[in-house]
Amino acid sequence: MQIKNKISFKTKSALAIAIILWASAFVGIRVGLQGYTPGALGLLRFIVASICMGFIYWRLPKRELFARKDFILLWIFGALGMGCYNIFLNYGEVHVPSGIASFIISQSPLITMLCAVFFLGESFNLIALIGILISIFGVGLIAYGANNNFKFDMGMIFLLLATLVNGLYSVFQKPFLKKYHAVDVSVFIIWGGTIALSIYLPELLRDIRTAPWNATLAAIYLGIFPAALALIAWSYALSEIPASRCASFLYFMPVFATALGWLYLGEVIAWLSLLGGFVALFGVWIANRAFLKGG
Repeated sequence: MQIKNKISFKTKSALAIAIILWASAFVGIRVGLQGYTPGALGLLRFIVASICMGFIYWRLPKRELFARKDFILLWIFGALGMGCYNIFLNYGEVHVPSGIASFIISQSPLITMLCAVFFLGESFNLIALIGILISIFGVGLIAYGANNNFKFDMGMIFLLLATLVNGLYSVFQKPFLKKYHAVDVSVFIIWGGTIALSIYLPELLRDIRTAPWNATLAAIYLGIFPAALALIAWSYALSEIPASRCASFLYFMPVFATALGWLYLGEVIAWLSLLGGFVALFGVWIANRAFLKGG
């Protein structure tokens, strides 16, 4: 499979915006969890994101008309992709520091790559498999460093589930981006996620009365920037380059997230976990390099 090597400046900019904003989300979630339960934080974040996306959507000069089947599927993907991903991520970060969480989530390109092979017909080779095994070993080192043994606690399990959902989401979103504009797709995905998270409304109404101002500001930030603006940027990039190549840029995200976690939250990661994170990223890099060559 031949893939264009050149990526436009606009696409690079969209990728950079998405990755930096998503990196900051790991820190924002930790701050938000100081005043909100994982479900309440997810719902407040997506209410804010839905309002932002609604404003953007109604200001569009031309709005897409979706086929009924696509319209329903977008709502479903939003509920599963955005709703489930954020709940798993929030519950994971209750127990796991933001830097470690970002290293775990950065494994989602492997899920994207495998799904692209099975569902989009993209190619695969032995070196890509070696990269996957290296990444699995790296994740094992992360778990060992965090627990002083190979136990995967609930935080790690939730983050691995979030990684799985995130990887699947990137692949299944791709066909819609070939038919519709990235903003239109993003709007309905976020609205679908908000509806799914509305089951946490009682928790939100309870927590918002007592949450400290910095936790509420963090939730608002998460809704405007990592949820709304980053998703638009990511959807645009997905519409311009293959899903596997787009996802390969995510291995830059943990570097930013770890630095932000240290600067803002004072989080210090165990050296073995940090080493495991970079081993895992190295495996992702190898797998995606081999995958993109299509050999």
